[in-house]
Amino acid sequence: MPKISVDTNILINDSSILFDTTKEFVISFQVLRELDKLKRNPDLKRSAQIAIKNVKALLLAGKLEILNVPTKESLGDSPDELILLDTLVAGASFLSEDINATVIATALNIPLSDVDAEADTDYGYKGYITIEGGINYDQNYVQVKELPLDEFNEIFGVSLKENQYCIIDRVGDKNDIWVNHRGIVSRISQSAQPLKSAGIMEVPLDYEQACAIHAIMDPSVPLTIIDGKVGSGKSLLALMGALACTIGQRQHQHYKSIFVTRPPVGINSAYKLGYLPGDLNAKLGDWLGGIKSNLKFLLDKNFKRNKETDIAPSEEVFQDHFELINLDSIQGMSLHDGILLVDEYQLTDRDMLKLILTRISKGSKVVLMGDTVSQTFGINRLNEGYRAIYPWLGQIPEMSFIRLENIHRSALVKVIDKMFND
Repeated sequence: MPKISVDTNILINDSSILFDTTKEFVISFQVLRELDKLKRNPDLKRSAQIAIKNVKALLLAGKLEILNVPTKESLGDSPDELILLDTLVAGASFLSEDINATVIATALNIPLSDVDAEADTDYGYKGYITIEGGINYDQNYVQVKELPLDEFNEIFGVSLKENQYCIIDRVGDKNDIWVNHRGIVSRISQSAQPLKSAGIMEVPLDYEQACAIHAIMDPSVPLTIIDGKVGSGKSLLALMGALACTIGQRQHQHYKSIFVTRPPVGINSAYKLGYLPGDLNAKLGDWLGGIKSNLKFLLDKNFKRNKETDIAPSEEVFQDHFELINLDSIQGMSLHDGILLVDEYQLTDRDMLKLILTRISKGSKVVLMGDTVSQTFGINRLNEGYRAIYPWLGQIPEMSFIRLENIHRSALVKVIDKMFND
């Protein structure tokens, strides 16, 4: 098939075109130089970074040719190319967190060295697996409540990690969910009663959400991370679990307060409103609008305001049990007898996330919610807090992680997710 040379503007517009297997694409080395400049442009850096990432993936897979690769003598005078020239002369491998520099190095046939731990980090870990139970399961294990980890792994041919869930697809419509915690695999309850007792009529919409609710409500795991796509129910599930553990059945009332916070980072500096007047509730109200709207959705469905003095259930619960935390003043705090909900945690850098997590006292819990897969580019680039956490997923009993893939907000959101899927 004929080769097609792709210009930089095409890659900035939609670099996914390179994955069209019906065409053979090539790019000029000059395109790499232009992408390197564009990644510093505030308006184009996200598109440039995505394009560089896609070019690197195809280049490493041997599915993309770079034209007019310079020799040692003809390398440019940019800092990256001068560094790579020294690397070539020394006959060394190249270690860098600058993705475009590694692309240029690959084009020059310079071997790459992996950044510490990144190569071993499983960014595809979801916190649960699904297996077929079959007739054998229905006949022999539906009455069993727990099994030693080694026995469970051998029976079902799996290798569960710490706090990883196993969804077993039964012969009928119902599935069972098991979780491994400290070497014991237990079947979890999927009863909606703990939620109903807190005034919540909503229930998990799939088995992944059921895993998330259990992880949030489990007091033996002080850190739970709910990661997922837009519209997958992260904030809603976190509130459901927190409410059940605060105002629900007595046996589930592990906490007295629900602390709420999020990084005050806007989606675009062009939309900044500047200083917000008022008290802490007024200042953080807009940032935490999603929390309040979800609280109304969960608790106010049957509420009808008859008098001006009538207080909606969500308003009463918010006043009695919620406390907003300003991240600028969290240093020195110790959060006791509460569950802390941190929305949009992917926007925190390493220092801030460490500071947040070290505020949690014994008997308290923190739930992080966000989307690290579709994270905003250019914010804390390569210093994201979640990068420090990911290598530990499934490794320690103090932390659980669930990645939600199903969008439930609406059919429109599902379509929009496909349209804008990078």
